[in-house]
Amino acid sequence: MKNSIKTIAAIAIISLSALRLQAQTSNGTTGVYLTEQDYRSNKLTYTLSPTDKMQLNEFLDGKNINLVYQGKKLTLAKSEIFGYRMHSHDFRFFHNEAYSIVDTAGFTLYKKDKLTQQGKGYSPVETYFYSINLQQPVQKLTIENLWNSFPTQTAFRYSIQNNFKQDADLIAYDKLSNQYKLKYLYFQQNGAMAHANL
Repeated sequence: MKNSIKTIAAIAIISLSALRLQAQTSNGTTGVYLTEQDYRSNKLTYTLSPTDKMQLNEFLDGKNINLVYQGKKLTLAKSEIFGYRMHSHDFRFFHNEAYSIVDTAGFTLYKKDKLTQQGKGYSPVETYFYSINLQQPVQKLTIENLWNSFPTQTAFRYSIQNNFKQDADLIAYDKLSNQYKLKYLYFQQNGAMAHANL
C-alpha cells in the first residue's frame, strides 16, 4: 500500500512538472537568464516561441535543462546559468533546484513547492527561502537563519525576534502596504541606521 501511494505521488509530480514544462508565450515571455547580470537587466537568452520547448528536469534533481529552440536541441547545465523566466515569473537555480523569485528589495525572497509527508501521502507545501543577495546561497527562511545572516544589523535581528514568534510568521504579508512585514522591518531598521550615521 505504501509503495502504491509513493508511486501515485511520483506520477502526480511528474505529471504536474510536465504541464509546467511546456513554454507557451501566450502566458508571458519564457527564456533563460545566463547570468545574474542578465537577470538584473531583464535580458533573456533563448527567448522561446510557442513552438519552442523547455524541459526543466526537476524530478530526481536533474542537472540540466533541455531546450528545443528554433528547431535545435540544446542542453544547459543548471549550475552554469542563473535561472529562467516562465509565465511572467522569474526563477533562480541553486544546487540544481529552481526557486521562484518573490521579492528582491533589500534581500531576496524565494518560494518553492516542496513535497512533504501529509497524513498517508505527500503533498506540495509552499516553502519560503531567502538569500542576502543574488550571489549568496539560498537558505530556508527561518528566524535562526536570518539571525545568523545579519550579524552586524543588531536592530533588525532584535526586530525579528520581537515581531515573529515562529518561522511561519516570517511570510506575513501586509496587503495595505503591499509588502512583506519582514521587508518592512528590514527597511525600517536600515533607514534608522542610515539616519543615525548622518
